[in-house]
Amino acid sequence: MILPLLLTILKFFIILRGLYILYINFQNYYYKPKQYSKSLKYNVETKRVDITRDRYNKSKIPTDIDAIIIGSGIGGLSCGAYLSKVGKKVLVLEQHYIAGGCCHVFEEKGIEHDTGIHYIGNVEKRKNLLNLITKEPIEWCKMGRNKGIEGNYENNGVYDELYIEDKHYLFRAGEENFINDLSQRFKGEETNIRKYIALVKKVSKKSLFFSMKIVRSKFLKKLINLYLKYWDTTYYKYVNTSVYDVIKSFTNNEELISVLCGQFGDYGITPKKANFFVHSSIVNHYLEGGYFPKGGASNIVKNIIPTIEDVGGRVLVGKKVSKLIIENNCVKGVMMENGDEIYSSKVISSVGINTTFNNLIPDTMLENSSVIEYQQLIKKIGHSTGFIYCFVNLEGTSKELELRDSNLWVYPNKDYDTLINNFEKDITKNPMPLFIASSSSKDSDWNKRYPNKSSAIILCMAKKEWFKQWENEKCMTRNLDYIDLKECLGQRMLNEGLYKYYPKTKGKVLHYEMGTPLTNIFYLGSLEGEGYGLNSGSNRYTQLNHLNPKTDIKNLYLTGQDICTLGFTGALMGGILTAHSILGYGTIIDIITNKNLINDLSNLDNDLSNIKKNN
Repeated sequence: MILPLLLTILKFFIILRGLYILYINFQNYYYKPKQYSKSLKYNVETKRVDITRDRYNKSKIPTDIDAIIIGSGIGGLSCGAYLSKVGKKVLVLEQHYIAGGCCHVFEEKGIEHDTGIHYIGNVEKRKNLLNLITKEPIEWCKMGRNKGIEGNYENNGVYDELYIEDKHYLFRAGEENFINDLSQRFKGEETNIRKYIALVKKVSKKSLFFSMKIVRSKFLKKLINLYLKYWDTTYYKYVNTSVYDVIKSFTNNEELISVLCGQFGDYGITPKKANFFVHSSIVNHYLEGGYFPKGGASNIVKNIIPTIEDVGGRVLVGKKVSKLIIENNCVKGVMMENGDEIYSSKVISSVGINTTFNNLIPDTMLENSSVIEYQQLIKKIGHSTGFIYCFVNLEGTSKELELRDSNLWVYPNKDYDTLINNFEKDITKNPMPLFIASSSSKDSDWNKRYPNKSSAIILCMAKKEWFKQWENEKCMTRNLDYIDLKECLGQRMLNEGLYKYYPKTKGKVLHYEMGTPLTNIFYLGSLEGEGYGLNSGSNRYTQLNHLNPKTDIKNLYLTGQDICTLGFTGALMGGILTAHSILGYGTIIDIITNKNLINDLSNLDNDLSNIKKNN
């Protein structure tokens, strides 16, 4: 009598224990990041100048590296930081003397200049993603805080100003502001503008194509692709339709069309060649306003690197990766330009697909079918635009010089294709399209760091071929013809841009420094001096098999803007996608339960915060 009862109780406890184990496993699965492990906290002891300038030395390389990341742009750094949050030890290698890629800043004769971050939109969403990996939350300065030239526009949120031929247009934060402002300028077009904005919002949300880049099941990936092609066809329809053609379907007013296309410099292709998906992504991204990181873009970099160092990782600069070490179609590590070999089970390239498959592949792999496929794809897609840069040091505060915290787009001709084509025929004389911005006016912290000084940047889209004859000459010592051409372009950019739209800057220029696509090649390692990675044409956004984090070479991964979309946000999302792929997210169960790294890290951070409070 007693024995059967004891056996029944024992079975009951065994079942309870089994259920408890299942519950614990479910808790660990659902609430903790995949491959998560607690790591020891490290303190980096070094005599480095600052955290972004930790010079490479073999003695600084951590032991037992989980991953090597080539390139320290926001794609590489964010990927490394997300991996670090789950306990992975990563080594980030940067060829430049300073970390950050297009987020890095430099000082020229005592004044700071941002190189690639001029504004960021949809900042509330970006905050959540960045706060997970930064030591301190990044503070953001909303653009449009100061006075505009057409009256007192204080706090009106103007982020972009367009000068098209002899007319001036303002883009203010907020969908209704955008619509109402343009409707007042273009009588009878309000309905068309509203329809246009509705379509922009609809198309820009079609991100399933990018989410499926980490789906592990090839069968499921094919099903999703078929769904996009034959059921929910919006994405493929608009990624294969030009910006101009779509907007033309709403209105025949060519002036309005030119205004709605005025941000095409953000993706680098004229509206008749660009696809409407990338255009929608840009327009929607800034619709609620533009923001600038307080303290400059380097503040983002300085707050991400500690996350990597906390678990024993390192970000080392000033030494170039020359080749990948690949054996039997499996990456084993990297070889540095000085001959050092560094080994790891994972290598992540954040330097762009063009550079990765045309510069880092060892000679023994050049006949590999996978490598050939990537190289052919790169040729098919092409590279994005380069830029001519004019970095300007100014005497006086932004307020004194009346520098606004909005960006200026200057177009001497509303037919953008004609404008660009004519400029290319003679870049020294023909009308020049320009972008003008000022970090000193955007950054509310600027005056504390640089009192009575200001900065400005003037940009123009450019091609490497314009400067090809000087490509093989050493940077900083190229011959006088190159210097003379830069001087000619610089004077044009000052006279036709800065002085014209900010007349109080005339006589206040302390110094200006010019850059070309050759500058990008030297400092950023881009093969063609491109600024946005791969070209943003239709071919780029229909590639399902190759523009993914995981490559056909075992343990070689890609990250950054080439696997997602362009710019800071595109590169950041690329870093997130790559971290997901490496950690094993993207299973069918993950998709059903909406399990992802961001949610898991948020839950983990909340748990740790609660433990600290209770203690």
